[in-house]
Parts: sequence; C-alpha cells; structure tokens
Amino acid sequence: MERSVLIFPDFDNINQVQKIRKKYDSLYAHVRPHISLIFPFESESENGLIFDSLCEVSHDVPAFSIDISKVSGDYENGYVWLEIGKSKNKVSSLHRSLYDCSIFSAHELRYKKYVPHITIAQGLTPEKAVELANELNKQIGNVSADVKSISVEKILSNGDSIEIFTKKLLSK
Repeated sequence: MERSVLIFPDFDNINQVQKIRKKYDSLYAHVRPHISLIFPFESESENGLIFDSLCEVSHDVPAFSIDISKVSGDYENGYVWLEIGKSKNKVSSLHRSLYDCSIFSAHELRYKKYVPHITIAQGLTPEKAVELANELNKQIGNVSADVKSISVEKILSNGDSIEIFTKKLLSK
C-alpha cells in the first residue's frame, strides 16, 4: 500500500494557490495543497505502527504558522513550488525526526536535499519551469497559513489521496 505523511496547511487565501495548481499541477484534482514530510512510500506495515510513530514524533509539537518566502523549484525535473520561509526549520525538523523512525528510515530519499515546499506545478520543461517561477515571483503576494495537524494519506491507484489518520498539534 502506498502512503505518505503530509501537512495540509490552513491557508488565509487558498484560492490564489489553487488557481495556479489547477493550471499547472497534475495532482490538483487528487490531493489538496500540502507539504510532504514523508514522501510516498510502499509498505505493508500496519497503519497503527505508522500512526504510533507519527504520534511519538509530534506529541509535543505546537501548532504553528508558515509563510511563503519565494517561488522556486526543481527546474531540471519540471517542478515549481512555493518555498516555505517562516517555520522552515520546524518543518525540516519534523521531516528529519520522522525519517529517524525505523518504520520510515528505509524509504528516505537520501540523495535529495529536503526543501520544505508546496508543489504548484509539475511536468513542465526546464525552460517553462524557470519562466513560470520568475513570473510568479513577481506576482505572488503574501501567502501564509496555519499548521494545526499532520496527516497520513493512502494513495489510490488513480492518484487520489485519502486521509486515513490526522494527528492534531497542540494549541498555540
């Protein structure tokens, strides 16, 4: 079964993000805007073990706010994303702590540097990705959101995302 661990930020203005995603992100119809903490992985592990690991890592984590520092991406591979500015270190710390859990450690993408972000475009040519990022950096206003929970999703064969568990973070 393919699953992942995500943050679904509670945006002040989700319409701005969704408008871009609808045009450029093939996952727009399958999953809400999100920050991946554990990238999609195949595992036969019981959901309970995954939930227990998530709860252990996040048991004392308070809710927090994020903002977008810039539009950037992995242009060579056709990705454009909203890069997290405020609370980037908190998100990175959660990512690292989760991958330190034995249930996730075998699935870590060790060859990739983790950049906390929300993907807004994929499948573009490198040239189009750079062009879009430059264009959006001129247009994008203040984008901020609250992070109140962390979710585990099951990814269906058609790409749809079903949240199978949500761990609420401590109140601010």
